[in-house]
Amino acid sequence: MCWIFGYKWVKKNAQNILLNWLRKLEYRGYDSAWIAVWNEKWDFSIVKAKWKISNLASEIENEKWDFNFWISHTRWATHWWVALENCHPHTDSKWKFTIVHNWIIENFSKLKKDLVEKWYKFYGETDTEVIAKLLEENFDWDLFITVEKVLPKLEWAFALLVMHKDFPWDIVWVKYWSPLVFWEQKWEFYFSSDIWALWGVIENVIYLEDWDLVFVKWDEFIIKSEWKLTQKPFEKIDIDLTVAEKWDFKHFMLKEIFEQPEILRRLYWWRIDWEENKLVANALQELEHLSIKKITFVACWTSYHAWLLGAYWLENFAWMDVKVEVASEFIFKNFNVSKDRLFIFISQSWETADTIEALKLVKERWWNTFWIVNVVGSTISRMTDTWMFLRAWTEVWVASTKAFTAQCWIIFLLALYFWKNKNSEKNLSHKEFLEKISDLKKIPNILEKILWDFEKIKNISKKIFKYQNFFFLWRHYQLPIAYESSLKLKEISYLHSEAYPAGELKHWPLALIDEDFISVIFAPNDSFLNQNISAMQEIKARKWKVLLISDSDEIEDFWADFTIKIPEISEDFYPFLTTIVWQLLSYEIADLLWKDIDKPRNLAKSVTVK
Repeated sequence: MCWIFGYKWVKKNAQNILLNWLRKLEYRGYDSAWIAVWNEKWDFSIVKAKWKISNLASEIENEKWDFNFWISHTRWATHWWVALENCHPHTDSKWKFTIVHNWIIENFSKLKKDLVEKWYKFYGETDTEVIAKLLEENFDWDLFITVEKVLPKLEWAFALLVMHKDFPWDIVWVKYWSPLVFWEQKWEFYFSSDIWALWGVIENVIYLEDWDLVFVKWDEFIIKSEWKLTQKPFEKIDIDLTVAEKWDFKHFMLKEIFEQPEILRRLYWWRIDWEENKLVANALQELEHLSIKKITFVACWTSYHAWLLGAYWLENFAWMDVKVEVASEFIFKNFNVSKDRLFIFISQSWETADTIEALKLVKERWWNTFWIVNVVGSTISRMTDTWMFLRAWTEVWVASTKAFTAQCWIIFLLALYFWKNKNSEKNLSHKEFLEKISDLKKIPNILEKILWDFEKIKNISKKIFKYQNFFFLWRHYQLPIAYESSLKLKEISYLHSEAYPAGELKHWPLALIDEDFISVIFAPNDSFLNQNISAMQEIKARKWKVLLISDSDEIEDFWADFTIKIPEISEDFYPFLTTIVWQLLSYEIADLLWKDIDKPRNLAKSVTVK
């Protein structure tokens, strides 16, 4: 989860520039950070700080540096604790090599054992230090050749920057799985783990692929791809980051919740022709060439919950055979796959390692792939056959809100597509289609009504935030939303919460609920209303607390201890409403508990560990 930004050559004092870039990358790891600077004489200076970038800024505010090379880095600890000695960069025993590393080396324990047997000593416990010692062990008086010799020994994933004291003008960059892009013009070089940090500075980048090595020597560079010299084109950064500011909102999370109505309207422009009442997405046209009857969704947690909801829609609308797989477990399964199955990958963080590994497995077997992701040029977007962008703008805070809602919207569109185009007697009629897209068009305005009632939600939060346990009991379409709501609460407030189907109440959840639990029941006026009322009555019969979220006038207020009223809409679209209600509740509860909402403890935006 570490992230790198580097700059070489023109601006002699770039510390404020690098601090700004680090702040942009901080949402991907914030256990520690550092800046290193040097020149052609290897006059070298480095400042490290634990935790947030603001701590590093305080450490260097009085520095008056005048250097040609600048590298900065944020760390998310994967090996041993957060401490300055574990903070990058790491060196060999002779202090010749200097290494910066993203992601993890899975076989580092074996490599370290072999090096210890050769009398190498280690000052820390990180996997990165092992790479530095390996470079020392294999040094061939040529920095580039030495790196090439060491790479085959490393297992799993890495983006590496390698420097050497005897070659101060040289830098070697390596990509394998971990994202890395760079830019060069007139002796000026930028390299970054994340194109967001480069936005506003440059317009084009070179996207590096797995096993690409870049060797910068003085004012020139070469690229080797899979050990052969190659040339790669510069590509335009296709990402709108003008909204990546907090504005007047207290936290990025709250801002991103409030962006959701406009994001859904933005999605309409690219996907639906309202004059002709038809779907116009290019990605859907690509699917017409395939005879798809079965779908497997592959994703991780928040995105996984979006797929759980999407599976209901596809099964109910299009009568399709749908499976939903957790990406980290997918690679361990055996599959009998036919040509009529489509594998769809989704990621809100767009560089999720376990999702990418699952995607690589599918690509190796030539299965049909489709992805839904938020960033053009991301690893996932560059690997799949067919794609659809979320266009949800940059999501800055670590957990996901607006990307989840956009994912659900895109998946609903897919469900409509397969319902309308599948050759079946149950095909979507034109009348039904018009009804669905008419309701779809209403969602942004309805979400805005919920946002306008934020003060009412705040008042409910003040009554429940002191509870330590929450139980979400919902049915059908609301069940995936229960899982996601429970996750949101845990991610940012660290409170204990559970989510189960309301129909399972008597099987065992009833034994867990007591006066210390708030039982949250989403009971919209749908076909499951009576069953949800029964579940609520069972809980209230034991005098336990219930928070009800509903649009129904049939449920009397005295059945619930706390009630939030939502607008009415047709049954298929309630998940969009209930999602945003609990996003607001989770946010307000965490804020009342004084949590660091945008940067939850121990979490980072992208997962790098399998």
